[in-house]
Amino acid sequence: PIHWQDWDDQLFKHATSERKTIFAFIGSGTDANSREVLERLNQSPTSCAILNEHHVNVLVDSNIHPDIEFQVAMMLLQSNKPPATPLLVWFTHDGHPISWIPVGPNSNRNIHSIISTSSNTIHQIWQNDPSYILLNSRDNYNRRATATLPATLETNDPLITVRSIRQVASLFDPTSGTIDGLGKMSPARFITLLLTASHDPDTSDAQRAHYAKVANLTANKVLLQGLIDPLDGGVYSGIQQVTSDLPVFSKTLKSQALTMQALYLLYQASGDAKHLQAADAVLNYTEKHLSLPDQGYCLGVIHAASNAKDNPCVWTLEEIEAALTKEEARICTLAFGLRGLGNIPLTDDPDRSYFRKNTLTWKLSLPELATQTSLDTATLKQRLESSTKKLAKLRQEKPLHAIREDLSTAGTTALFASSCISAYRATSDPAHLNRATRILTFIRENFLDESGMLRRARYHGKLQSYPGTGADYALVCQAALDLQQVTLDPAWLSFATDIHQRMQSLLVDPLTHHIKESSGTRYPQAQDTYQFANFRSLDNNCTWALAYSNAKRLALQHAGDEYKAQHEGLDGILQSTASSNPVLSIDFLTADSKLRQSSVYLKASTAANPSELLRVALKTPCQIIPVTAKGSYPELGEQAAKLAAGAAAVVSQGKIIGTATNADDLYTLLK
Repeated sequence: PIHWQDWDDQLFKHATSERKTIFAFIGSGTDANSREVLERLNQSPTSCAILNEHHVNVLVDSNIHPDIEFQVAMMLLQSNKPPATPLLVWFTHDGHPISWIPVGPNSNRNIHSIISTSSNTIHQIWQNDPSYILLNSRDNYNRRATATLPATLETNDPLITVRSIRQVASLFDPTSGTIDGLGKMSPARFITLLLTASHDPDTSDAQRAHYAKVANLTANKVLLQGLIDPLDGGVYSGIQQVTSDLPVFSKTLKSQALTMQALYLLYQASGDAKHLQAADAVLNYTEKHLSLPDQGYCLGVIHAASNAKDNPCVWTLEEIEAALTKEEARICTLAFGLRGLGNIPLTDDPDRSYFRKNTLTWKLSLPELATQTSLDTATLKQRLESSTKKLAKLRQEKPLHAIREDLSTAGTTALFASSCISAYRATSDPAHLNRATRILTFIRENFLDESGMLRRARYHGKLQSYPGTGADYALVCQAALDLQQVTLDPAWLSFATDIHQRMQSLLVDPLTHHIKESSGTRYPQAQDTYQFANFRSLDNNCTWALAYSNAKRLALQHAGDEYKAQHEGLDGILQSTASSNPVLSIDFLTADSKLRQSSVYLKASTAANPSELLRVALKTPCQIIPVTAKGSYPELGEQAAKLAAGAAAVVSQGKIIGTATNADDLYTLLK
């Protein structure tokens, strides 16, 4: 096998002593394609021999080092190459990249020729003139490092968000049921953006209705009838190619959290029970399959094999028919769109890797299935429940089982907590609030080191030494602010403030307010990775958008210009990115739309507890801010001190539009 090493400072010392270049395989344990490519490499004697002889080889887990993956993706974009995972990078022994190649699903079967050609070429040039490689790679890297960020918009245009969201909404094709150009990014992000934007006061009534309609169609056609696994309720993390008929065969904690949030928001907006049932099924899957003994959550499970036909998530029609009764097989054939030659279209499977194989995802809704089978929905539910139980048992008996990635990260766990808070606001079920509180308490008690700094990962119940990334800090801060909104507990505001300030001290430039993703202490060269965008192929979190939102939310409860200066410092580049490529700014557009919603300032008292007012605010898309004697509330100004105990003040677009002392008045103001 290939002699893999870890990514650390010893790696470059080793390469320097041997006068070798470094080959880095950057992939994720929760990415099926990364696992397939890695397995192919390790099983090839030729590839192993080339890499072991020519290079010092390092395996970079992007779940541990997401900043490295993002930086290489940025270099690919600057080279006019679309990023795809895994990423292959050759470095000099002093840490400068020489060559970088993305390996997507279409090219992973040519991995041996890629390795043979590229490694031999780099090795030959290195042997002939290493000084040239060292000088050229250093100059090239320095040029690229200075061109990472786009130009800042000098003037603030509040309508950029509105226009960009309209462009994003137009990407959904209702005929094919696909979202153009979304790539591997979770469709749940798209749905959440549209639902959030539908409550933006700058959105017209016609556009608001359009967004709600597109969000509903997308949820039905892409999520419910494309990515939900009918056997266990989990959701696949994305789409491999063009249609939703070939999902990415992994079920990550992030995809479960994002999907839960989207479906609970949709249920809150529409009241449609099928969205609530689907969201609950995803939550149940997460608790059953992704929870860890230490009360944390693992990153996900992966169904991957070097031979695509061995994947336990794809089936022949004969397998289905042998496992079920004739009536059950007939219903499942219609429900899942099963075919003898397989139901994966050639546009997604051009080399026929899945010939005669079928994916099991819903292709018909229950009412549509009832029409085609002439059975009532109660009977259909019974038949489908029996069938899926039998097939789930059969999948457990297949030779290849799901691989669970037991690593746990602070940011992804916090994202799941935020999705549980969305569930609580949509359903009023205290179980969701209790779960979110438990998760945030677990993060506070188990992801901080002795100095109070956030660490990125836990593995098998032990905190790892990797420092928290910018995204980790931002996601934890966001979840703490979300929890404060629904509990009115000042302790969560204190925790959010502390986490945000620690990120400031570690990763933020005090002059420009630019946020680095990591401190760069583990690298031979300065690595100023700025995660200001979402990449289609990485489905990453946009640290700058999250921190921008957190700073604005904190500024509503803290005096001083510190937070205002920060969100204003980030605003120009975020707006610039949104105006040029809205899809890459999906986190920013969502955050900005949410910040435009009304703010409800609640002042509690022992004589008149605002529980009724809080219940109204929880069920309405708005920001909820508890008013205390210790706090400072710039939006309210002097009105904060005048606000009576047990009352609420509503602020919309920076103006106080009224106060309420009862539920009906508050509902009227928010409506």
